[in-house]
Amino acid sequence: MKKIVTSILLLSSLLSSAQIDIEKVLEGNLQDANVLLKNYFEPFPTALSYGMNTGWYSTAKAHKLFGFDISVVAMGAIIPEENETFKFNNSEYTSISLDDGSTSASIPTFFGSQALEDRPLLAFDVGDGITFSTSSLPGSGIKSKIGFNAVPYAAVQLGLGIFKNTDLKVRLLPKQSADEYEVSAYGIGVMHDIKQWIPFVKRLPFSVSAFFAWDNIKTKSFLDSQKNPNQALELNSSTFVYQLVASKKLAFLTAYGGLGVTSFNSDVNLLGNYDTQNNTYKDPIRLAYSGSSFRANAGLSMKFLFIELNAGYTFQEYSAFNLGLGFRVR
Repeated sequence: MKKIVTSILLLSSLLSSAQIDIEKVLEGNLQDANVLLKNYFEPFPTALSYGMNTGWYSTAKAHKLFGFDISVVAMGAIIPEENETFKFNNSEYTSISLDDGSTSASIPTFFGSQALEDRPLLAFDVGDGITFSTSSLPGSGIKSKIGFNAVPYAAVQLGLGIFKNTDLKVRLLPKQSADEYEVSAYGIGVMHDIKQWIPFVKRLPFSVSAFFAWDNIKTKSFLDSQKNPNQALELNSSTFVYQLVASKKLAFLTAYGGLGVTSFNSDVNLLGNYDTQNNTYKDPIRLAYSGSSFRANAGLSMKFLFIELNAGYTFQEYSAFNLGLGFRVR
């Protein structure tokens, strides 16, 4: 679990290791800095949110009254290749432009290239006729290390049968704190057997349920806890998923899948005081993200006595995979 938490907080590791010089980005003006960083960071909260929306179920069959399951679920959303860069347009900025005189260019997002040849020079106008140029921001380098870009997530999950073939699901990533970070997450879901209410559907040889879930994560990463304890990167995200789910049990195997929609709202905030040549900024960066996507998922679970292992894949804007290992009692 600690490795998953560390990966979630990778966003701040570049900042704290000075690969991203925030003060330099702020030299132009605050509005331009927010536009630039919103485009740069966008794949991270988007992928984290879409990944969080997966792995909630491994069957459409609800528990009997007070039946339960408890499991550890690991998830990950994959960054599409087209989101490794974004289009920088001079027209969107007042104090930042491409140094070579071009009007637009593709530059790396957080998941893009670290190579200097892939990072066009940006010119910053700091006023009084003073300008300086520097390479556009570097990517994280994750792809060069593992062969693809992904954002992982993990949680402990509990399901309980309550009434009328309805399951209540609770998800938790217990709060963890260190000198460098704080992180916690929690969520709730409800799955209800709709087959019981539709006469002709009752006869179908598989289970059908409706599912809804909400999930939330809060993280705070301290960029330099020794020298500047007030400087931190905060990320908060809330996700929603609405789905129809079907499953079929064959011996110890259960195949499951579903269709629905998913959405999220996230914010990334840079907190603390930051000094430039001309200004001191307090809490300078406030970035808001939202999105929604149609989704379809499929998976397979295997149960041996009370132990269950499951795996699934979700097709959506940022497709995701999930693995679960748990204990289930009907």
